[in-house]
Amino acid sequence: MLRENIVLAFTSLAANRLRSLLTMLGIIIGIASVIAIMTVGNSQTAENERQLSMFGVNQIDCYMWLADNVQIDENTDMASLTPEFTPEMMNHVVSTYGDRIEAISATKWGGSATATVSGKDPEKYYASGNMVGVNPGWFTVNAGNFSLIDGRIFTEKEAQADSYTIIVSDKLVNNLFDGDVSRALGSRLDLNYFSGESQLLLGYTIIGVYRYQGYGGMMDASSEKDISTELYVPYRNLISLSEQPDQEKLNSFTVSVTPGTDVIGFTQELSAFLTSELGPDTKFQVSCYNNEEWIEESNNQMRQQVMTTTLIGAIALLVGGIGVMNIMTVSITERTKEIGTRKALGARDREIRMQFITEAILISLIGGLIGIVTGILMGVVICKAVQHIPVVLSVGSIAGSFLVSFAVGVFFGYYPANRAARMDPIEALRYE
Repeated sequence: MLRENIVLAFTSLAANRLRSLLTMLGIIIGIASVIAIMTVGNSQTAENERQLSMFGVNQIDCYMWLADNVQIDENTDMASLTPEFTPEMMNHVVSTYGDRIEAISATKWGGSATATVSGKDPEKYYASGNMVGVNPGWFTVNAGNFSLIDGRIFTEKEAQADSYTIIVSDKLVNNLFDGDVSRALGSRLDLNYFSGESQLLLGYTIIGVYRYQGYGGMMDASSEKDISTELYVPYRNLISLSEQPDQEKLNSFTVSVTPGTDVIGFTQELSAFLTSELGPDTKFQVSCYNNEEWIEESNNQMRQQVMTTTLIGAIALLVGGIGVMNIMTVSITERTKEIGTRKALGARDREIRMQFITEAILISLIGGLIGIVTGILMGVVICKAVQHIPVVLSVGSIAGSFLVSFAVGVFFGYYPANRAARMDPIEALRYE
């Protein structure tokens, strides 16, 4: 019986091709809209997660600044209002949470510098860079964004002793040492360093070479020599080069937590701990953040946007369902004599009902399949050609759309099918 109903449905659709296509159009547009929106939304969410994850979902950034209730006027001693995570406070953090902390990163951004080497023409052999002061823990925290080609990082002794050692990029090695990393290691690097209004001539020993990834330089520079890469020096060293080293205080740091730690929970706990370390009469406040919170918040916002725009596609799908009901009602009216003949020959009500429900389901499923393919193609084009992000298809939305197409056929096809099944055969045969 089912096979016979499917054959009859295809025969009816083939006899009215244009009308059937126009009936499917609403379903095609609705399904295509939903699939395209879900594909773009999932792709944007995945790309957002990937970008934020580059900075580590297992990292916590801690900041200290002036409390909101602190009043400042012309008589205020600003030196007393410079926030600082003191060495004692940092040691207390490590001793209290050492089992959950993998490393602590401290960073200080310095000025620009031009690097040269003795014995070579500085007009031809030079490299641009930005000075960055880091502690050894920085390399652990930023392991996902930092790749050491050869050499080593700073030791704790070098970091604390204001050592003139430096880690440079492979771009700098290409410019100054013809790409010979082994020759660069241990060599002296001369820096013309600009900090504020001061200019210093400095000498450093290269202890490591890292692979430049393009996130810190000027990719639109006029030449490769003008691409400004990071020049990593010990944290204390860069502070000593400051015009006012006594005012250089650590007011932010990043923590890398051990695997398995509840990052969000630990973020709140660490924030409360650091706040308690300040004491009740402090003029400062502490806040801690982590990328996992940002990712969750961003994903929630993305999901809300996707759901809102998906409703528009659902409205188009509703219109398509009404179109199915309308065309089925017209089809039944046109085939009244056929229905009367079948009932006169012994066809039962449920058989008549199933015949027309099958036809409605077939219209919806064909429209749904076309809509799914169209929606996927639209999503791929938008992601690749417009937003330039990797495509992430939603298998759930594709399967859901197929089921929705089936449900639309059943729901909107039942009323006209039931109307056909309840026809009186005598009245149907008399119908002109």
